[in-house]
Amino acid sequence: MASASNVAPMAVPGEAFRFREANRILDGKSPLPLLVGDVFGTARRATRILYLTDNAGEIGFDSLLITALREMGATVNLVIKKGPFFEDATIKDALYFSMDKLVDNMFTVNGFFIPGRSTSLLSDTFKKSDLVIAKGTGNYEALKGELRGKKVIYLLKVKCKPISADIGAPVGTFVVKVEK
Repeated sequence: MASASNVAPMAVPGEAFRFREANRILDGKSPLPLLVGDVFGTARRATRILYLTDNAGEIGFDSLLITALREMGATVNLVIKKGPFFEDATIKDALYFSMDKLVDNMFTVNGFFIPGRSTSLLSDTFKKSDLVIAKGTGNYEALKGELRGKKVIYLLKVKCKPISADIGAPVGTFVVKVEK
């Protein structure tokens, strides 16, 4: 559900997440997100995870995944936006969903997280992480191929033809993809 909750930007309502999509997935009437790579094995082996959020309402679904990761024994550090940035989650949204009680640490950034361009504490946390989980198309575009050999799991909905061609999945498909 954390992947299937990825919504389109407000300006693209034709590709937006609708709760009936979630219900159809839960009822087994719609396909589950496309898994590319050993998603479950990669998550199970991770002990220190850096989780990059996306849209505000999605973090409620992210909390389900974060809870499961914590139950598997992983340390989870959350990165959210410092202030308004499109419709992305901010500290206010994270606190609304009690994310501060679910994660080990919360970090804020202006815009997208870019390795080497953040506070020294966040940079150190990134370096010590053995897995990055990145939500949304923006994080995919900003970070693809840029994580210096880190394992990353991208969770997104394919919303445009260039991403469709890059991932190899049709527009509208929810994808969970491992990159090493």
